[in-house]
Amino acid sequence: MKNIWALTDYHDHFGSKYFDKPYRSGMDKEKLKKDFLKYGYDLKYSCFSDIEFNRAYNNQFVIYTSQEDPGYCYKSYIEDIVYGLEIQGALAIPPYKFLRANNNKVMMELLRKLYLPEKYQLQVICFGTFEELEQRIDNISLPCVLKMAEGAGSKGVFFASSESELLKKAKKIARTACFKEEIKDTLRLVKYKGYKRKSFYRKKFIVQEFIPDLSNDWKVLVFWDKYYVLRRKNRPNDFRASGSGLFSFDEIVDPRLLDAARELRGIFDVPIISLDLAISKNGVVLIEFQFLYFGTSTLEKSPYYYVNNNGNWEKILGKSNLEDVYSYSMVSYIEEKYK
Repeated sequence: MKNIWALTDYHDHFGSKYFDKPYRSGMDKEKLKKDFLKYGYDLKYSCFSDIEFNRAYNNQFVIYTSQEDPGYCYKSYIEDIVYGLEIQGALAIPPYKFLRANNNKVMMELLRKLYLPEKYQLQVICFGTFEELEQRIDNISLPCVLKMAEGAGSKGVFFASSESELLKKAKKIARTACFKEEIKDTLRLVKYKGYKRKSFYRKKFIVQEFIPDLSNDWKVLVFWDKYYVLRRKNRPNDFRASGSGLFSFDEIVDPRLLDAARELRGIFDVPIISLDLAISKNGVVLIEFQFLYFGTSTLEKSPYYYVNNNGNWEKILGKSNLEDVYSYSMVSYIEEKYK
């Protein structure tokens, strides 16, 4: 029997699930354990705080949850534990770098630049302070999309049609208020000649090119070789589709979306990936992507999924169970990558 460590949060919850009971309790841990057992894997649950780094986790498989807590304080702690396990030689699934990109658009864009071919690139500049944007404002093509680094869905996503609008919105979202320190810094400015003030606008953000004439996008969830596709229409008089509630499972799906999703999962070499895709006149556009702890309603509500059989896409009718598909995807990944 092979072991897999499954790390749970401070509520002893694992993962995210749309139809969870009780509310926001994640996956059914008992069912998940039974599902892994069918494949010959013993799932051992442990809270992050119970990890003892004086024991050997070298070459041990580790799967884990993430968090969307306010300020991402607990998520930062999760990152420390997972990275520490990787340093010790544990086989974290997905690897730490993909956890780092979870609801972190700066890291997401770095992964795009580092991993993906030109056809999936967008014009994006990442900033650590508002002042950096001011210094590079001449490099920004307008109109553009401004995004807070943290957060999921359309919250923290803004459209800017002019430099003044971009600067105004960026200054607001980058604000890091600390009034006592601001007073001290003002005094330093008076006291020390040539002193340059600290920035009080240090929340990181990105500026991304605007793709015109998109009336919708698609949420595509890939669980190993199963593909779930949801159409998301834009909100009325808005360029954003995420969170609009205008969703549908189309009878016919453009195979370009499925081809792109298959390629992207393969490039990143992960068992599971959530993709926000669109189709423009230039082909498939990759808007955003996540590797864990994303919404699962597309899978749980979908009346079908797609598989690729010898280069041909086949629709498989029927509802899917999240725990079944998750365990299948993780085991398939492990047995292909570490055979």
